[in-house]
Amino acid sequence: MTETNPFLSFIPTHAEKLIIGSFPCFNGKDYGDWYYSGSGRNYFWQLLSEITGLTATTRSEKTALCEKHHIALSDIALRVKRKAGNCSDANLHILEYNQQGLDDCLQQPLKSIFFTSRFVESEFKRLYPQNKTNTFLLPSPSPAANRHIGGLDAYKTMKAEGVLDNPYQFRLLAYKKLLGLRTDY
Repeated sequence: MTETNPFLSFIPTHAEKLIIGSFPCFNGKDYGDWYYSGSGRNYFWQLLSEITGLTATTRSEKTALCEKHHIALSDIALRVKRKAGNCSDANLHILEYNQQGLDDCLQQPLKSIFFTSRFVESEFKRLYPQNKTNTFLLPSPSPAANRHIGGLDAYKTMKAEGVLDNPYQFRLLAYKKLLGLRTDY
């Protein structure tokens, strides 16, 4: 079955950061209320909420958080077919890229572009080899990435040193560092 992305790119005024995901997760009935909410288990909004101190449970709260922190959101894919019945990036066969949405985002005064997976990073760099904006890879906000994160040397070291206890805390530290979101205003 062919799926079309139900969410347009979100571009707040004076967007400085762009976070690019792959494609929304279909939970069997819908894609959730907005980006990163279809599975109901994705940590994305929980991470941003914790970092900024802003509640991000409704679509209006999520857009307000993005507007306040000048975060644009987009996905790499506009139309896909899934090879199996799950939300994994490895399961996606991209039929059409979200070229217009990404082009619109790239017209903004971006300081940084962030990818939620290596798959997204690879596809973006193939589509935009001329990009000069700084890019960063975030740890996947999907709980399916816990096993991968648990195997990372950096995670093992931080856990052994008592800096963190679980993959969520590893993500939280990385998101704080990479996104540089201020929580003091």
